[in-house]
Amino acid sequence: MNNKRLTSEQALDDYFGDLLLDTASDSTATIKPTEFCEPSPSQQLQQLLAQVPQLLDVEPQVVVIDAEPEPEPEPEPEPEFVVWQHHGQQQPFQALFFEVNGMMFAVALTELGAIHQLGELNHIVGRPAWYLGLAPLAQYNVDVVDTAGWVMADKLTNDRYRANYRYMVMLGDSQWGLACDTLHGTQTLMATDIRWRQQAGKRPWLAGMVKQKMCALIHVDALIQMLNKGLDVNSGAS
Repeated sequence: MNNKRLTSEQALDDYFGDLLLDTASDSTATIKPTEFCEPSPSQQLQQLLAQVPQLLDVEPQVVVIDAEPEPEPEPEPEPEFVVWQHHGQQQPFQALFFEVNGMMFAVALTELGAIHQLGELNHIVGRPAWYLGLAPLAQYNVDVVDTAGWVMADKLTNDRYRANYRYMVMLGDSQWGLACDTLHGTQTLMATDIRWRQQAGKRPWLAGMVKQKMCALIHVDALIQMLNKGLDVNSGAS
């Protein structure tokens, strides 16, 4: 069984080539991926990283629990599809870049809740395959997403990549955290640095693509909605 990790270039060639073209054609010339040059960490990132304890030289432990669901009040009817709003920004903004199984992602700092070290996880029976586990923190529990398993399940041949997960990138005010391998610091982006999506299309979790880095900019609100509904990467807007 092939255990070779996807390189950023291979993953982008295989996966991101048509992501932004499923709703409209674009005559913009293809921009070749450039080597990621890690910027100096910003003050905001330093504050976030201050929350992360020193990494331990052990892999996260997983405890399997067959928990009975607690009774919940009847939820109000939710829209069948993800509610999506164009995220094109006119003003410069800072984004955090992080790596998952050789693939780079970006998220705006204004939509980033926190960063935590990935430690002990409780496995909850009956959750989707992309649900990595429940991380019990002092303040709250984090529902951890197997990010590679969610985004590129069809490109994976085994789950050994999970051993490289070291951090949880929290999505906004939610309790969802994206498992990631490496943090690559922050960078200020101009509106023209992003190839923005104009419609949700088939992948509402994508706000656009950072052109120079050729990496996905996450639409946090839409991704939270998808995770809350139990939707995978191939599900979303109509």
